[in-house]
Amino acid sequence: MHSAEKYGRLTKYICASKTKGENKEEREMKKLGFLLLTLAMCLTFNMGVFAEEGNWKIAILTGTTSQGEEEFRAAERAVATYGEEHIVTDTYPDNFMDETETTISKLVSFASDPDIKAIVMCQAVPGAKAAFDKIRTELGRDDMLLIAGVPQEDPAVISEAADLVFYTNEAKQGDTIMETCANWGVEVFVHYSFPRHLAMETIAARKALLEENCAALGIEYVEATAPDPTGDSGVSGAQQFILEDVPAKMEEYAGKKVAFFTTNCSMQEPLQAAILDQPDAYYPQPCCPSPYHAFPASLGLEIAVGGDDTVALQAIAEKLAEHDAVGRYSTWPSPVNMTIIDVAVEYSKAFIEGTITERNDHDQVVAMFEGKCPGAIVENYVNADGTTIDNYYTILLAPVDFNDYLN
Repeated sequence: MHSAEKYGRLTKYICASKTKGENKEEREMKKLGFLLLTLAMCLTFNMGVFAEEGNWKIAILTGTTSQGEEEFRAAERAVATYGEEHIVTDTYPDNFMDETETTISKLVSFASDPDIKAIVMCQAVPGAKAAFDKIRTELGRDDMLLIAGVPQEDPAVISEAADLVFYTNEAKQGDTIMETCANWGVEVFVHYSFPRHLAMETIAARKALLEENCAALGIEYVEATAPDPTGDSGVSGAQQFILEDVPAKMEEYAGKKVAFFTTNCSMQEPLQAAILDQPDAYYPQPCCPSPYHAFPASLGLEIAVGGDDTVALQAIAEKLAEHDAVGRYSTWPSPVNMTIIDVAVEYSKAFIEGTITERNDHDQVVAMFEGKCPGAIVENYVNADGTTIDNYYTILLAPVDFNDYLN
């Protein structure tokens, strides 16, 4: 029996239980008892309602450690912070391009749980838009908050389906990367990518700006097509290609300073490793700038992913110094993809609890990123036509000089 119905029957019974023999004092005492019992019932009922409302859950879908360890560890950190009773996690397949339906089904499965009030997906690989649409239309979950981090679908597409979209400012990295290369005196810039990535609007915008800046600075731009890690050769094939191609490029451009950049996460470790002992090879930043993006593995460091950023940067600087490479590497001072998940979960919790009342509260989004990454430049995305997408936020940080982290 529902608690409200049970309490209604009890109060009805008490009201009907008076007898003709009662005197005034007895009636007053019974009335007082009735009022006290009613109050207790109301409190108990309301506590039950509050308990139901407090049974919120946030679901987080990330890649595996082979495709994006930072996002995976950020999801683990959310569980450690808020508990398994509030945070549910899962991963999408490594070969997500061929297993889009699996990704969609996992997101829809999250939404089938009425206690889950928000979904955070990072990286939001293809399938996010379709799943979010299905959650809204077929499941009728208009109450849910849907957040896409590091999307791989075009801004206009994913922003229509998600309430909030968070991404590094890829386009403006075309400026910051080239500024770093210019300071190093780089003469050749090698850009590793593949057709799937180059078809993405934000990556294409960064590539165009990199080419433009190379031309302005007199740096030779080289577009090098690498295997897609989601293709037939898989992650291992793409990584092997990088390990073999970097030395070949250094031989081709012997005597010149050559900077290398790749658009893919799984290629960062082999690229960092291949550059390390090549004195004229340079690494301006990972695709997802962070102290933890491949550096621990490529340098053989015991660094806790998502730990103290300064300690991590100091450890990287010391290892680079052993290879006379401190002035040939850079990154951002904070792990942006991990911060995206941290902010998304924090925002979701505040929205569920009513502290934030808007699905897209611009001031709160900016304040949360500033709190996690002081100095972060948070802006709304503006596409090539000059249209501003008000629920799509980009984050930009300044590159680090590892010389500043040597003891």
